[in-house]
Amino acid sequence: MTRKINKITIFLERAVLGTCLRDSKNLPELLEPSDFVEPKHQDIAHCIRLMCASGVAVDEASVTVELRNKGSKVDAFYVSDMVTECGYTPMNQAWSDEVKRQSRLRQIKEVVEKISELSEDDSCIPEQIIDFAFNKFNSVGKSSVRNKPKPLSHDELFNFNRSDDPNTVLGNRWLCKGGSALIVSQSGVGKSSLLMQAAVNWSVGGRKDFFGIKAIKPLRVLVIQAENDFGDVAEAYQDVVKGAGLFSDELFHMKDNLAIYRDSTSVGEDFPPMLRELIKDHRADLVFIDPVLSFAGIDIANQEQASKFLRHGINRVLVETQAVMIAMHHTTKPSSSKDKDKQTVSDMAYSGAGSAEFVNYFREVAVLSRQQGEQPIFKFGLTKRRGRAGMKNYYGEFAGEIMIRHSRALGQIRWEYATPEDLSPPTEGDASTGNDKGSRRRFKW
Repeated sequence: MTRKINKITIFLERAVLGTCLRDSKNLPELLEPSDFVEPKHQDIAHCIRLMCASGVAVDEASVTVELRNKGSKVDAFYVSDMVTECGYTPMNQAWSDEVKRQSRLRQIKEVVEKISELSEDDSCIPEQIIDFAFNKFNSVGKSSVRNKPKPLSHDELFNFNRSDDPNTVLGNRWLCKGGSALIVSQSGVGKSSLLMQAAVNWSVGGRKDFFGIKAIKPLRVLVIQAENDFGDVAEAYQDVVKGAGLFSDELFHMKDNLAIYRDSTSVGEDFPPMLRELIKDHRADLVFIDPVLSFAGIDIANQEQASKFLRHGINRVLVETQAVMIAMHHTTKPSSSKDKDKQTVSDMAYSGAGSAEFVNYFREVAVLSRQQGEQPIFKFGLTKRRGRAGMKNYYGEFAGEIMIRHSRALGQIRWEYATPEDLSPPTEGDASTGNDKGSRRRFKW
């Protein structure tokens, strides 16, 4: 049994198609060729859709030719009569809405009939029928093109306020909702404590920043790490919080906004669903992954696998949740000092282990590189969007690269600016050269 065709529906279908051809326009938004009940109308709608997608102007003559080329039974008189019939009446949204409504009713009736047929079959399992019904009803009326993109509005592009973007999360549109960054460095240099310092400061917001990089507001921050045990996390947490000098209200906000997890089992395809769930549970604005390779579960040198993990796995979660992700990443075997001296920070961005996709995907890549000498001094440089970050050097000037170091306080796990004294070469005979056993610049951590 089929749903009786309504004459009014046929009339509205002709009105929609006739005005599209008269005005040389595509089908109304969300309306699909399959939504038309009359087969002739489906052929015409299909031609309009394909020609518009190819950039070909649609009108009575061009569509008639296309229909003939495709072997359609729709003749030129039918198309001409349909255009003439609509006259000068402008397109009415209510027409396409009614065509869509009738299409959905027909789909529902077809599903119901199929469910009835399946329920009469003694071999069918009830749970399978329920799943079938759920999936079919859930797809009723949806576009045949999954996640069909929409064109950007010229007016909205022109009127965009670049100094007040509501999607900004960090800096001046440095990282926006759904964005990502990668921090690349050697193993064992203190990336996790650097992460902790950024997480604590950005969860507080306000007067607290991360070497000049400010959060647009106190952020809800999620840390997911796999390498550090409870004691490792606790030591860095204690020293970073103490070093931040938080007021009582800031400490309250930090505890409410910051959540730290340890997960060593969600790997490969299991990682994106876990990430999505934690982001939603915590309503996170920002999530740190430490390190990203602990969760990848792929051949990291294989670009296809890397792309699938990053662009088809993680990226979909970020777009859906609108959270920003900052991932920590290890370098390969260290280059010789001679080779490193010739590299810029941008060159070193590609020193991360695995496929170049681990650099190309991210909106920003930061490099933390140890400097020569006895003291734990590092260059921290941004490689892609440095002008938007708002990062500042020791003198309070905006900079794309800064010099930072481990805390001077013995046993304290946190980061601070390297001073000019730290960076100046020691004079001959200076006790600070570190050549003598009693050197006052010898570092223990």
